[in-house]
Amino acid sequence: MGTTLLAWLIAILGVLMIAGGIWDLVDLWNQRRQTEIPLRSWGTAIVIICGGFGMIGIGQALRLLRILVVVGVGGP
Repeated sequence: MGTTLLAWLIAILGVLMIAGGIWDLVDLWNQRRQTEIPLRSWGTAIVIICGGFGMIGIGQALRLLRILVVVGVGGP
């Protein structure tokens, strides 16, 4: 039960990171009319989105590992 909860928590965190990165990109897009935005700021937003996809992948791997352990696949 705890492993499933942890996997879902990690996946939800990944979705929140992706949403935050998209929010940052939209905010930068709207601010570019007022001032020059450095490339580092755009890169930070993209890194946050990529980190969110990584967190979702870790959550899915943890769910798969739990299923394999419960079913007993790969054991003698």
